[in-house]
Amino acid sequence: MANSAVVSTLLQTYSWCLVGIIISIALPILTQLLPRPAAANKQDGPSLWEQAKPFVVVGGFSLLTGLLIVAFTWGTLIDWRAALLAGYAWDSTLQKLKKA
Repeated sequence: MANSAVVSTLLQTYSWCLVGIIISIALPILTQLLPRPAAANKQDGPSLWEQAKPFVVVGGFSLLTGLLIVAFTWGTLIDWRAALLAGYAWDSTLQKLKKA
C-alpha cells in the first residue's frame, strides 16, 4: 500500500515536470504565430515546423531527462508548482545553451 502511494506521488511529480517542459517548448513556437507588421509578412520565412523543430528536439531530450530531475530532487520536489518550474527551467536552460 505504501509503495503505491510513493509511485503515485512520483508519477504526479514527473507529470508536472513534463507540463513545465511542454510549456517551455510551446511558448517560443506560439510567439512565432503572433501577428506581425505588414512589412514582416512580405518575407517568406521557414515553415512553422522548420521553426519549431529545434524546440521539439530539445524538448524530447528534456522529457527523458525529466526523470533525472525528479530522481535527484525527490526529497525536496514535493509541490506541483516546484515540479512545474523545475521542468520549465531545465528545458529553457537547454534551449539557451543550444543557442550559445
